[in-house]
Amino acid sequence: MVRSVRLAASLALVAVLAVGAGVATADPGPHAAKIIDTRLVGIDQPGQVLLGVTGGGRPWTIEKGNAKLFADGRIDLKVRGLLLGPGGSNEGTNPVAMGRAIVVCNGVDKVMSDPVPFSPTGDAHVEAWLTMPSPCLAPVVFFGSPGGAWFAVSG
Repeated sequence: MVRSVRLAASLALVAVLAVGAGVATADPGPHAAKIIDTRLVGIDQPGQVLLGVTGGGRPWTIEKGNAKLFADGRIDLKVRGLLLGPGGSNEGTNPVAMGRAIVVCNGVDKVMSDPVPFSPTGDAHVEAWLTMPSPCLAPVVFFGSPGGAWFAVSG
């Protein structure tokens, strides 16, 4: 009798595990398509060119920044306290009213979001769908001016 109960319990456990594994495989979840989730850092060398994207003419410091890019083209980028760095009379300010996300794939393919508000305190949030190249290998995410000069980059 004890042997029958153990066998039944073992079979029930195997059945539960098999059903759970099937659900996990069938439903990859909302984060399965995320291809990058990274912090952003400010530019420290004015005019620095990375992957064909020219940096702003001044250093920029950032309190906090994060970018998430998904394979379907969704981007969620947030910057907080992205301000001009040392080297001028307007240090610690943001003189730029609008900003945008810039993504470079494959080392050369550049895609930009529409401009979004960029507050005087250096805060901005980009939620957009970008038309990404396929494939998008080694993506790098920037936040920059409407003209495309970058102030912060993934890293």
